[in-house]
Amino acid sequence: MASKERIREIYAVLPKLNCGLCGFGSCGQFARAVAEGRASPFGCRQNPWVGYKISEIMGVRAPAFRHQYEFYQPVFARRSTPLSPALLREEVEGLCQRVDDILARIEKSGRRGS
Repeated sequence: MASKERIREIYAVLPKLNCGLCGFGSCGQFARAVAEGRASPFGCRQNPWVGYKISEIMGVRAPAFRHQYEFYQPVFARRSTPLSPALLREEVEGLCQRVDDILARIEKSGRRGS
């Protein structure tokens, strides 16, 4: 069970738009899921950069590594209770696929403008 204080800290850095793009009905539900380890700190689609702040709150180290296209992606390493390997793998694979799709669109649009 996550502490209410940790949930409040996570909620405080979220945009509070309750858009549902993270897969939860509200920012409060997302904050609770992250605090309980059921969601990635980088799940907020309105502002993915808050994932770094949430990682600090959770005590998670989120270093970046160089991507083959010169982009950076977060890598998660929990210090206390580890995320499940399946959740971590799914999150990283999803992020990699999204970046690859974006890069393909950028390359395609660059060829049209040449």
